[in-house]
Amino acid sequence: MASLLEKIAAAHGSAEFERVFAEVYPQCENISIDYAVLEPRSAKGETGSEIYCLPADFGWNDIGSWAALHEHLTDGKMYSFFDETDPVGCEIDAKRNYVYAPGKVVALLGVSDLVVVDTGDCLMITTRERSQDVGKVVQDLKRAEREGLV
Repeated sequence: MASLLEKIAAAHGSAEFERVFAEVYPQCENISIDYAVLEPRSAKGETGSEIYCLPADFGWNDIGSWAALHEHLTDGKMYSFFDETDPVGCEIDAKRNYVYAPGKVVALLGVSDLVVVDTGDCLMITTRERSQDVGKVVQDLKRAEREGLV
């Protein structure tokens, strides 16, 4: 990955950038920068990599899934969370759910640990445990040539 990103960086600001980017970027693996570049470079001990680590004291949460967002929004307390922009919802015997459905009333009855996300043209319902797999849905929609929903 690093060598691919270096090709893109080398073309930045040049007349060739758009061509190089369009050619090289699709070859990049869809993973986070720490896995793609930082960890491999630091594990090899490459002194010329110009990767530096500075100690810092600040809060950080790598919100990489809907479950992580739920925990972040509820400060780690596992109660249900309805989107703050439209908190209308009904819960009966339901707990630890995350609901994002602006403009809609959502009723939860006897369910727990669900993630419900309404984007207007798509409704995703999954468990908090599987919420990190949303990328699989994106891949499936692309295979079905439904990129407009992504």
